[in-house]
Amino acid sequence: MKNSYSLKSKICLSLVLILAAVTSSFAQEPAWKVTLDKGVEWTRYTPNKILLIGSSDWGLHGVDATNGKLLWSNEDLYNSAKAIKGADGKNQKYTEALIQVLTDDSDPKVSDFAVIKYTDWVSVKNFVVLNLRTGEVVTSPAKAGFPTQKVLTSLKAMGSETATFNYEGSAYIPELKAVMVSGTWIDIKAQGTPSYQLTKLIDLESGKELWANDQVNANFEPLITEDGNLFLLGDNIASKVDAKTGKVLWSYAVAEKKNTFQSFGANLNVTDGYIYQKKGSNGLLTALDLNSGNVKWEKELSSKDAPMLSAEHYGVIAADEKNFTLFDSESGEVKWTAKKLDGVVVDMGGEHGIAVGEKGKYLTVLDKHTGEEKWSEKIKGIEIDQLTGAGIMYRNEDGSIGLFDFDGKPIWDGKNMIKGETVLRAKPSMIEEIFYANGKIYNVDLITGEKRVIIDDIKFKEKETPDQLEYTGTNFVLSSSQNMLGFDDSGRVLYQGHWPSPKISLAGRIALRTVQVAALAMTVASSAAAGANHNTYSNVSYNKYGEDYKRQADFYSGIADGMAAAAGKRFKATISRGTNSFILTDVGDGNGLVRVDKVSGKSTGEIKLNDKEPTFDSDPENGMIFYKPSKKEVHGYVF
Repeated sequence: MKNSYSLKSKICLSLVLILAAVTSSFAQEPAWKVTLDKGVEWTRYTPNKILLIGSSDWGLHGVDATNGKLLWSNEDLYNSAKAIKGADGKNQKYTEALIQVLTDDSDPKVSDFAVIKYTDWVSVKNFVVLNLRTGEVVTSPAKAGFPTQKVLTSLKAMGSETATFNYEGSAYIPELKAVMVSGTWIDIKAQGTPSYQLTKLIDLESGKELWANDQVNANFEPLITEDGNLFLLGDNIASKVDAKTGKVLWSYAVAEKKNTFQSFGANLNVTDGYIYQKKGSNGLLTALDLNSGNVKWEKELSSKDAPMLSAEHYGVIAADEKNFTLFDSESGEVKWTAKKLDGVVVDMGGEHGIAVGEKGKYLTVLDKHTGEEKWSEKIKGIEIDQLTGAGIMYRNEDGSIGLFDFDGKPIWDGKNMIKGETVLRAKPSMIEEIFYANGKIYNVDLITGEKRVIIDDIKFKEKETPDQLEYTGTNFVLSSSQNMLGFDDSGRVLYQGHWPSPKISLAGRIALRTVQVAALAMTVASSAAAGANHNTYSNVSYNKYGEDYKRQADFYSGIADGMAAAAGKRFKATISRGTNSFILTDVGDGNGLVRVDKVSGKSTGEIKLNDKEPTFDSDPENGMIFYKPSKKEVHGYVF
């Protein structure tokens, strides 16, 4: 026993020495370093060269990505998000998903700002617009002057104070480059508990209040109308306001005070709007002229459930759990009603009809004039994918892609579908789409429906399966962690490259093998000793000494298995951004990241990190990477 535990100590010491030898080699010096007192949870690079860092205390930090200068820190933006639980019922982790960096192709300055918005729809909600260069809050309900109230977290407990606001009605409005904050509340301390409403528009760049109006509110996302003004739909009042002044141009209130607006739809030109409100045990559907505010028509519905409203040029469809009804857009007359239809409604144009899913089992096409079924096909798990010039493309429950023409005849279905465990797609134009599936590349003409295999029998080294297909603007790139294939839309291969994933060094593998052999020997010896201490006339398999030897045998067996797995382990950590891929591979006598140009397939730079499992972000424009070497650091590297 003494010799066995002595060898056990030697094996553990050998592991420490091997790991030290594997990780102690030279790594390249970064251009800059940032260290936070709290741990670094995540990083995110923004279009305007700001690196956002989220710290383990739920703080947010802004860093100039070009020189590593810490621009600002804010520890108060996300505190309430700690209470939000995920789908598994556990508190969610602090991630970059909580922040939306704004973009505008016509104005790069917009990316200097971000929206922080989240809710659990019970007691937690937050809305903040942040200047990413200064860390200053542009606006929030509190900064905009909305009243602060205690939030009821349970029937008995009051939570933290928060400024009141309507979550859906408060948003950034890209067309105006402004932020709307809207809210409704009741003053429970005042006699009669009066109710109030308030809506403000804030300029994004300056943070200045453009206007305020206490006669309107929005409980749905604000909508820009045809003439550039704002349509706001609150719980019980619909309003159109002048976008520049906030002046009410017209308003429409619920039929009765206890009613509330529950769903809304508008036509493509945003000239007509359709609002559903509860009315007693039934409902009321109203058509509004969004230019004048005039009621075009109203219809009472027997539906108890708020219907989904889908407005088309020929009418408005109201779909609830029982009925699928088309109303004439001008008169409100019921054109027809169908049963048991749900899902996405697709107008197939001309006289081709309306395509809709039927309880996830059928793809059904209706005559838009009569509601009669033109054709229907049973497809398990049907999802309408897109409308093409040739017909309607769909997906089934396996994720395979098929195509019907407008008359319901299959162009490709069954065995002829694009199918495989992984289906990847790239769409360079409105008339062409490239697919990868099951080792093949397809070119699909979206006008004629013609499908051609342009590259067959694709194989990647290290037995990798492609996981990304993209169009660079010049060529197509099919890639996995360590492989890239560049080609054009005719199937001409421009390049194919493989950058081997790093393994433990040869010396390290030899050392691991030595430990493995020793551990296997001890496994055999300990198993034999355990067998010699077996209870022949007992329900217990081993006596006291046998149990000790058995545990020892299991220990050495685990060591042997672990050494075998470690010796063969490969490490992968590739990121694809813009026209560059950053691939973890062997670099010189160590390992690091190679920058590969997706257009040429050539390596254009490398950085030696000697970290086989690096956590990093990248700047797709100039190829910088932002590497997290430890829990509290971020290093910036320039290729």
